[in-house]
Amino acid sequence: MSRHTSKKDEKEKVSEAIDAAKLFVAAIDFGTTYSGLENDDSDSDDEDNGPKDVYHYFNRFKMMLHNQTVNLDTTIRDQNGLQMKAFDIFSFAIKYLKDQAIGRLVKTLRNVETKDIHYVLTVPAIWDDQAKIFMRKAAEKAGIKGKDLTIALEPETASIYCQELRTNRDGNSNKTFSETIKKGTKYVVVDLGGGTADITVHERLLDDSLEEVLPPNGGNWGGTAIDQAYIEFLHSVFTTKVIKELKSDELEDYTTLCHEFEVKKRSITSELKTDIVITLPYSLVEITVKHCKSVQSAITQSSCKESVSFSTPQKLFVNPEVFRKLFKPTIDALIKHLDKLFKDPNLYDLHHIIMVGGFSECELVQTAMRKTFPNRKIIIPDEAGLAVLRGAVLFGHQPKKIGKRILRKTYGTQSWPEWDAELHPETKRVQIDGVDRCKDVFFKFAVKGEKVEDGHSSGQIFQALKTDEKTLECTVYISDDTNPRYVTDPSCQRLANLVVPIPPLKKGETLEIEETMIFGGTELLFRVKNMRSGEICENQFELF
Repeated sequence: MSRHTSKKDEKEKVSEAIDAAKLFVAAIDFGTTYSGLENDDSDSDDEDNGPKDVYHYFNRFKMMLHNQTVNLDTTIRDQNGLQMKAFDIFSFAIKYLKDQAIGRLVKTLRNVETKDIHYVLTVPAIWDDQAKIFMRKAAEKAGIKGKDLTIALEPETASIYCQELRTNRDGNSNKTFSETIKKGTKYVVVDLGGGTADITVHERLLDDSLEEVLPPNGGNWGGTAIDQAYIEFLHSVFTTKVIKELKSDELEDYTTLCHEFEVKKRSITSELKTDIVITLPYSLVEITVKHCKSVQSAITQSSCKESVSFSTPQKLFVNPEVFRKLFKPTIDALIKHLDKLFKDPNLYDLHHIIMVGGFSECELVQTAMRKTFPNRKIIIPDEAGLAVLRGAVLFGHQPKKIGKRILRKTYGTQSWPEWDAELHPETKRVQIDGVDRCKDVFFKFAVKGEKVEDGHSSGQIFQALKTDEKTLECTVYISDDTNPRYVTDPSCQRLANLVVPIPPLKKGETLEIEETMIFGGTELLFRVKNMRSGEICENQFELF
């Protein structure tokens, strides 16, 4: 396609409001450690008539979408190493949660129909566009129609939730969010989930809407990073050979051992003096005896012999200081990141930190935050682990609550302008219909770091060059650079495709196509309009 001589660059509001006919919002918080669902009206058993003799156990597979390029053919391994398509696993999990939500509504209320439900699916704000497209397609395969689904960003929904309740966990103050964080105030939301720390900085505007101050950021400093430290600790106590055999031969007991830690890590505090007691599966004791003669012998030969003891039949006692050290690298990495973040000139007047997510309920994290940032008010809502889920229901009714967001990428398409020897390298020179053109030119629609309103659109009219084809593939490209030249630059990658049908054209006829990208929401929207027929294609992205 070549660029048309006239340029269109306009702002328009694109409504994402939920259909007025929708009676319910069902929120699905697709977590790393735990997943949850909530309905906005009430407070089913999932039925599967298929084969029940083959099971596959996938643990914390959500993390595969963090900092990885995924498509519909990407595979993940179950606990036994068998590969399956990630798309199928995500779809299955979403379908289960969706069916549970429907079952709960039907059980509570009569005459509920699926067409009355709008779904909100939460994802980390630091996920890229490709991961969001992946999740949307997985939800659609799970039976949720595209028009009935909204993708919500986890720290944003938590932020919305906090506006609806008393924010002081300790009960010393009855101040509401509005009284604590006044209009014009900036605050940071630190969503500490199972897999990631998802950090967003908002400013509360005069009209009560919220605006991003910095792009979402974070890292893999969630609770599962500490779980990994625990697994390494078990390896050091019982030997790698023993733990691997437990995992391969006694998976249920291995999972129970991990869950035991999940429970214990919620009770550890900075001042705890007594040992942490872990109940060991009997199979672990047996495997240890087989390879190390006894559990005590394994401990004696380990690097933990001074801090760990064993009591028959199945009790392991761990020194609390050793237990606390399992948390230290993850907490230190989080604190270091936040300390650097707060040095940003845009945050000189930021005085409030809101902590949500299951890991934020850990006393060790809270103590470290208060010690490192004594001059900032730290707010932790009651049941912080449910803030994202409950806020997602509210977001379903207020999808425009976040008024402006900051683009994390530069967005564009491929264009084919006429050849200019002074601008274009010879390697990009091609001839189409007797005209010399430059291929692979990155035509920008929006630039990384730009702050855009929800619904901001940028459009451009192009001319289709190959009118003898039945379809036209419109490809969206993204880049980490603010001014990429070609779609083949190292900083660029293809995001997704939109396939547009082309009507038959007579010889000599031309076809103009208007491409429009709509920014500012939780997802990128892409629309292609046939200027001859007026036909519009949108949102049918295909992942590469």
